Amino acid sequence: MADLGLAREEDEQMTTYADPGAGRHSASISEIRDWAKAWDTYDPEVHGSQVMPGFYTAARHENWWGSTVSLEQLLDLAQVHGIPVAWVPDRDVLRQLAAAGPTHDEKLAVLVGAEEEIRALCHARLDECHDEWLTAEIAAGHKALAAWDDGHREAAATLAIAALEQILYTLTEAEDRSHGALRQIGRQKPNSYLPARQYVFAPLATLFARYYPERNDPLPDNLSRHAVLHHLPLDHLSRGHCTVAIMLLVSVLRQSQERAQDIRDDLMMAAAD
Repeated sequence: MADLGLAREEDEQMTTYADPGAGRHSASISEIRDWAKAWDTYDPEVHGSQVMPGFYTAARHENWWGSTVSLEQLLDLAQVHGIPVAWVPDRDVLRQLAAAGPTHDEKLAVLVGAEEEIRALCHARLDECHDEWLTAEIAAGHKALAAWDDGHREAAATLAIAALEQILYTLTEAEDRSHGALRQIGRQKPNSYLPARQYVFAPLATLFARYYPERNDPLPDNLSRHAVLHHLPLDHLSRGHCTVAIMLLVSVLRQSQERAQDIRDDLMMAAAD
């Protein structure tokens, strides 16, 4: 999805995007909303194999397709529990996360049980990242995954957390380069018809939550950037939280690849005009 253009009248406005390999496509906002009603809860086991509208795939992350998990449930997982839901994990794990009990430990238990499947998908998603603008960042991602492969979860998670910050400032295009700004970006309400981008950032709401051990703040239940880099209580880097950290790095890198490709496509279109 290289270019999004929105016109004035909401019900009739057209959202357009350019795919250099397939030509130009468009859909109205009302069409996207109608598709969402059917496809956000699409279950291939119940509804069978169906052809998905092309633009719907640009408005939703592909790991959501067929998960039957609502956008509200996905947002709860991301903003309340700090669990990445964009690009990773796969739809089966998302379904298990939504069905698990409400506590943070119950959600983490799902990630621990699916660690091997999640690790394999993280490798696959990172292999999709290849833009030369992201060379150093992608290298950090591969090193984190290599540490995970070797069983060094805490080292992998710490590298992932350390690598995230500068990548996030670039991806969010935040003028205010502060942890508070990233936290606020994570708390934002997603766009109702093109929500995919905001779900990448939703885990930042808890990752960058305020935590001051010198003030005797209680250790956060959710994965905390400040706890990992400034306090490093190893019990905070549980197996589940290590998985969350690496998933988040891969999710953000994959979205960065998408952004880089969008910019390049826009430059190609501008040069062709």
